[in-house]
Amino acid sequence: MQSVDSELNTSVLVVEDDENILNLLSAYLESEGYDVVTATDGDKGLQQALEREFDICVLDVMLPGKTGTEVAAVMQQAGCNTPILFLTALGTESDILLGFGVGADDYMVKPFSPRVLLVRIGAILKRVRASQSAEGHMTMRGPIQLDNMQPVCLVNKMPVELTPHEYRILRQLMRSPGRVFERHTLISTIYGNDYAVSPKAIDVHVHHLRIKLGEEAGAMIQTVRGFGYKLSIQHHTSN
Repeated sequence: MQSVDSELNTSVLVVEDDENILNLLSAYLESEGYDVVTATDGDKGLQQALEREFDICVLDVMLPGKTGTEVAAVMQQAGCNTPILFLTALGTESDILLGFGVGADDYMVKPFSPRVLLVRIGAILKRVRASQSAEGHMTMRGPIQLDNMQPVCLVNKMPVELTPHEYRILRQLMRSPGRVFERHTLISTIYGNDYAVSPKAIDVHVHHLRIKLGEEAGAMIQTVRGFGYKLSIQHHTSN
């Protein structure tokens, strides 16, 4: 089976409370070149899903804490567009319909074939990337245009040079306009969970980002005191 192109840095969040299945999934996915992050209960899985960007989430339904369907529903409500593949022992028609009803992209019933799972993950990623390609790689919010695939930013059609950290922060904010991103969430987005970084580092990055975007576009990044930052489209429209 062909391995994942390493240049894509394809990341998978696996939320599974069965240690044996979790270890099997992690080993199999990593052997195919995926970057795997795991969680063993619904609450931790949801936290990971909202704090970091993943290409896909493999999600059990019967979990300690929040169930998989609850996790998927909250992800959808929060504007998290990560594709979801349910992998669960619940296989009745009503279970499957519920899974798709809360936003699942696919549904597999245990026991499962790891090879089939990989094929289904690959099919989901292929559909998502084809959709992104068809829509174009650029996200537009007010005067800001951002390439989702590479660090290219335009403001009023003029190029703006951003550092990798500034690009990741802006991309996160632009994906969910109006959503408040806490500083620790932005830290996880640009540094990962393995680094101890002061929240003030985010403030510095945002300060420089606002300057580079200019007065009009920079003002769209609003500070939510005590929490973090959000991108305000209404602010731009009202001006």
